[in-house]
Formats: sequence, C-alpha cells, structure tokens
Amino acid sequence: MKKIRFTLGKKIVVMILAMSIILSATALFVSYRTYQRRTMAFYEQLGHNVVATLASQLDPDDLDRYYETLETDEQYYVIQRFISDLVENNDVEYLYVVRPHGTGVTFLFDSDMEKGENGDYLSGGYCALGTYTELLGGFAENVDKLLEGEELPPIVQPDPSYGWLMTAMTPVLHEDGSLAGYVMADISMSDVTKEQQHYLLYCGGLLAAITVGFAAIYLLLIRRYFIHPIQELTLAAQNYEGGGNQKSFSRVKIHSNDELRTLADAFRMMLVEIDLNNLEQKELALREQKLESELQLANQLNVSMLPKELPERSGGYPFAIRGRVDQGKDLSCCFYDYFLLDREQLCVLVGEVPGGGIPQVLYTAMAQATIKSQMRSGLPLAEAMTVVNQQLHEMSGELSLNVLVGVLDGTTGHFSCINAGQSDPLLMRGQDQYQWVGALPYAPMGQNEHVVYQTLELELRQGDRILFHTAGLDAIQGRDGKTFADEQLRLSLNERQSRMADLDQQLQGISDASKLYAERADQIGGYALLALEYRRRDRAQAHCVLTPDSAGSARLTAFLRGQLEANQIQGAQMAKMLVLADELFTLCCRHADSDSHMMAECAIPKGDAQAILRLKGSFRGCNPLENPQEEAVKHAAEFITGNCDRVLFESDETMDTVTVVKRLEKAEASESEKRI
Repeated sequence: MKKIRFTLGKKIVVMILAMSIILSATALFVSYRTYQRRTMAFYEQLGHNVVATLASQLDPDDLDRYYETLETDEQYYVIQRFISDLVENNDVEYLYVVRPHGTGVTFLFDSDMEKGENGDYLSGGYCALGTYTELLGGFAENVDKLLEGEELPPIVQPDPSYGWLMTAMTPVLHEDGSLAGYVMADISMSDVTKEQQHYLLYCGGLLAAITVGFAAIYLLLIRRYFIHPIQELTLAAQNYEGGGNQKSFSRVKIHSNDELRTLADAFRMMLVEIDLNNLEQKELALREQKLESELQLANQLNVSMLPKELPERSGGYPFAIRGRVDQGKDLSCCFYDYFLLDREQLCVLVGEVPGGGIPQVLYTAMAQATIKSQMRSGLPLAEAMTVVNQQLHEMSGELSLNVLVGVLDGTTGHFSCINAGQSDPLLMRGQDQYQWVGALPYAPMGQNEHVVYQTLELELRQGDRILFHTAGLDAIQGRDGKTFADEQLRLSLNERQSRMADLDQQLQGISDASKLYAERADQIGGYALLALEYRRRDRAQAHCVLTPDSAGSARLTAFLRGQLEANQIQGAQMAKMLVLADELFTLCCRHADSDSHMMAECAIPKGDAQAILRLKGSFRGCNPLENPQEEAVKHAAEFITGNCDRVLFESDETMDTVTVVKRLEKAEASESEKRI
C-alpha cells in the first residue's frame, strides 16, 4: 500500500488555517467576555440607580405604617405613580418595595399592582399591598442578611413565574439603623442574553470573513515566493545522482534576495565541496593507514619494554611486585619496570614520556635502557640518576621523562627512591590505611642537565605496600569536576576488600574504580600502575592473608609453624598452638563470607613468655566464641577458652578481630629465651 505523502505546501496550508482559527477564536472569546462583563456591569449599575432613586423618596415611618395597617393614603398613590414612571423610563421589568420577615417578604409597593373594582390597590393586582411570598434560591440563602438590613449585591437566578431575572436591591433604614423595607428592581436577563448573542454572531461573522480573506491572500503569496522555489530545489536535488546531473541546479532561478537564494547558492557550492571532499577522503584514508601502522609498531615497542617475570628461586623473594598498563583511546608512552640489582636488591621504575608518537616511544625505550645501565653500574641511586638526566638531555633537548626510580633492600626493608616529575606514591603500613608519601618532586629527567637529585628513604616492615602510578590515572575527571587522585584513589585503596586482596586483584580494582568514576569512558588516557609488597617476616610479629577454606587452613598452619620455629618454640608447645589456631580459624570461618579474606597475626614479644594470635576479618559483628548452637562448636569454644590465658573480641565498622593470648610454659619459655 502506497504511503500518502503530506507535502510541505499542505503542511503550511494546515498550519496557517489552524493559526487563523486559533487567533480568530481567541479574539472572539476575549472580545465577547469583555462585552459580557461590561453589559452586566451596566445593568447592575442601572438597577442600583433605580432602587436608589426610589429609596430616596420613601419615608421609613410610612413603610412601617403601611406594613402594620395595610391601609393606603394619598401619599401611597403618589409613590405608586412614581414607581410606574420609573419602570416606564428605565429598562427594568419590575420595581417593588418589600418588608422581609420570617422566611419570606410582604409586598408594600409593586409596579405590577392594578387598581381593584373599587379603585384601590389593595383589592387588585398580583402583588397587592400585604401579599406575602416565600423567598427562594439566592434570596433564601441570604434571608438572615435581609432581616438585618445589609447591603447585598445583585442576585441572578430564574424565577418560576417571571423567568430569568437579575435583582438589584437596597435597604430603607430608620435613623437608628433598623430595617423599614427593601427596594428591589428586576431586570430581564433574557433581553441581556439576546444582546450578547447578537454581538457574538456579528463579531464572529466579521472575524471569519476577515480571516478567510487574509488567509487566502497569505497562502497565495507563500505559494509563489516560498513553496514554488522549494519545489524547484527539491526536484533539482532528486535529479542529482552522485554528481552526474549537476546542471539541474544551474536551471533553478530564484529572484528573491533572501534565505532561499542563499540556499540555492549553498547547494551549488556543496556540489563543488563534495568533489573536493572525495579527494580529501582518499588522501585521509592513506594517511590513516600509515598512522595505524605506526601505532601498531609503537604498541609493540611498548609491550616489549614491559618487564619479564623474575626467575624462580628456592625460598622465594622477600617481596611481591605486580604491574599493569591501561592504554586509553590514544597511544601513551607510560611504562613500569623492575629488575634485580643483586640477589636481595630490587630496582623499580614507573614513568611516562609526555606525548604519544613514534619519537616518544623510541625515547622511552632509550630512557629505560639508560636507567638500567646506570643502576647496574654500582653507582648510588642519586649519582646514577644525575648521570641519566645528563645523558637524556644530550639525546634530546625537546623530550623529557617523568619517572620515579626506587631501590628495595630485601634483607632490611630499606627503600630509597627519587621522584623526577612523577605522581606521589601511596604507602600502607601493615593492614592500616593508605597515605600519600610526600616525596619531594624534582624536574623531569632530560629537561635540565644541571639537576642534582636527592633520595627519599623509607623503612618497610612485613605487609607494607607501596602503590606507584603515572599522571594518566590522576587526570581522570568525574561528574563533579574533581579528579580521581583528589580523594577517590585513596578511598578505593582503603576499602577492606582492596587491602585484603592480592596485588593483581588490587590493581584490577583500581582500574575498575577509575572507569566507574570517569564522566565518560573515552576521556580516560593511558596510565601505568605498579604495586610492591614487602614480605620478609619479623620474629617478634608477622602476619599472612587467608581465605576461609581448607587452603586457608593449610596456609595458617604453615605460617604459624614457621613463626614458632623462628622463635625456637617446638614440641608440645607448638602442637598446642597449632591445634588452638586451627580451632579458632574454623569458628571464624563459620561467620565469614566464602569470598572474603582474613588476616592472621602472630606476635611473640621477647621476654614476655607468651604468644599472641589474632584473626582479623568480617565476622558480621559476631563473636565466633559466643552462643554456640552445635555440640562440636561448643566443645571447640570451650577448648580455646580453657587453654588460653585471655580471649578478646573487638568489632568496628571496618573489621572484626579475635585475639587469644597463651602464656608459654616456663621451662620451654626459658629455653627459648636462652636460644634467642
């Protein structure tokens, strides 16, 4: 089925007609409402003037007498004739005087009164003197106000006998304010409505004729000077097929000096620009192909510069190290590196060369090679980096390297580093909080040949971690305009799951957190991360991270055995500690989540003859030794409390901790102290 086409000309016709109808209807409504208000105001004023005129001619005492005696006199007939004259000379239907009482009124005068057969008004007419009528509608609602003699606004309502009326009224009061009667005038609203209807029909017809005339003229002008030129342009555009029929635009003649002529000229210029753009696209495709090849080569060089895993050795290393590079949408020359200087010394590098081209990649490779060469030469760190800076400046005076170089002594935990234009690292002591390390930053390497670098010295203990990162991570901006490094990086690292996780999981968590924080994913640039953990154990206190499963139990046993052996505690004393630790670990696992981690700490203070074992983790705020439900759990809790000198449970918002203290037997303690 062919779809009906609603052309631009039809749309404009419909829009103009709709606009004309809306404007005409609005004008008619506003003028009618204005006329209606003024008409009602006129008749309200008319009624007020009539009743006020009559009220000025009435004596309150006479009204009281007519009401009480129902007898007329000469003055009564004078007033009655005056009422008739007012009705004849003003556009009112009825004019009368009443006295309210009870729930109705008694008529005293009425323009509708007729003389009776004996010539008086008392015996003739519909509303003769003394006629009583119940109040209805708006009058009944205001009966209390009528009895009090208050001024009331006109009341408009239908009357069963006289039709739709507007009643204007005013009270006649004694000097003391008491009521003598009300003068009321009825004005026919039917006549008022007819006048308003005549006005509505006249104005509506006039507006309709004017609207039709102007709409017809306006549509003819629009069709000639607007629709027809657009149709010509549309036909020429339809005839153009890939540049094969450009002459169709030259035949379009628009004589008006307005936007349509500008549009026709723009179409002609567009055809010329299309041809030029086709040539530019071909050249751009060739350039992009060449650039893509260069980017592939640069990425391969970046990957080749990443460090290889350290060779395995018996007993392992007194440290753990992991790195990660996240490339953004554009190439960035950020890197990390680590290598051994001797059996116990580790050198770490984290850096970036600003920019992302082939020259920067080559400069990065040469800078890494230069740093490795100088660090392996045996020079102290500060002297080696001063030499590196001079050599890089000689290679290129335009490029520079932002880098942090550090050396860890695995035997002592001594760490020294130089920060040459790189972001400050973050340090975590044990399982505490990460804090910024305020390393004094020096100028980037290769920027100024006269820089003399100084080292920052740190002493690391078992479990201490350092995180290094490049500026690309700092520059990630959130929706609030703040950067990731302002506070979010440290908050992410200090989450319990991050502090308890291994290094690979921690680096992955930082990457995920930065992506969630970024306002837009395509704004993330490349950055490098490097995490270092010192693991050499101390005889006085050591710790390890466990999972709440059988593998965690085996690791706890191996860890505790090694710590006890390091303190010369063996035999039955070791067996008791291992059994006690296994029972405590089992109880804690019952309250821990399967995907969580726990940390075990073993402290054997010198000279105190006691061993302190702590298990830290998330136990849902519950003491694993309290309120056991099962018999086996109850026996395990009793065994622990019975064989320990002290059991302590602590809980806060971040971690739950169970601590048990067992005093060593005097004989074995003395022997241990002698051996130490």
